[in-house]
Amino acid sequence: MALIKDFNKYKIGIELSDKHHKNLIDIVNELFDTLTKGADSETILFFIKRLNTYANAHFKAEEDLMLDYKYPDLLSHKVIHKKFIDKLELIAQRAKNESVGKELVTFLVTWLIDHILKEDKKYADFILKKEN
Repeated sequence: MALIKDFNKYKIGIELSDKHHKNLIDIVNELFDTLTKGADSETILFFIKRLNTYANAHFKAEEDLMLDYKYPDLLSHKVIHKKFIDKLELIAQRAKNESVGKELVTFLVTWLIDHILKEDKKYADFILKKEN
């Protein structure tokens, strides 16, 4: 069962970013499915590592795109990305000794939706305006 449905409402109009966002949402949905069936700390750590790796690659691509288009809020966007990675790492540390599944999913869903619809939409609108 997917937690985040109807990906179309999260599209920002930048093809590569939309593809990356869909993949991140797919990972979150897969994590949610796994948690509903019961997941141990090793499984949760696997998902955190997978999310961390994918998010870092996505953030790099996104930041490179912003740099190419001289997006004025690039530095603040990079700070937001770093905070996401830092939070994932904190949850990973706690996952070794605590049950963090619900907290992890809540953080990911809230962060992704908010970030995509607010922060990423800003740079997408900036880029799309420059292209037209």
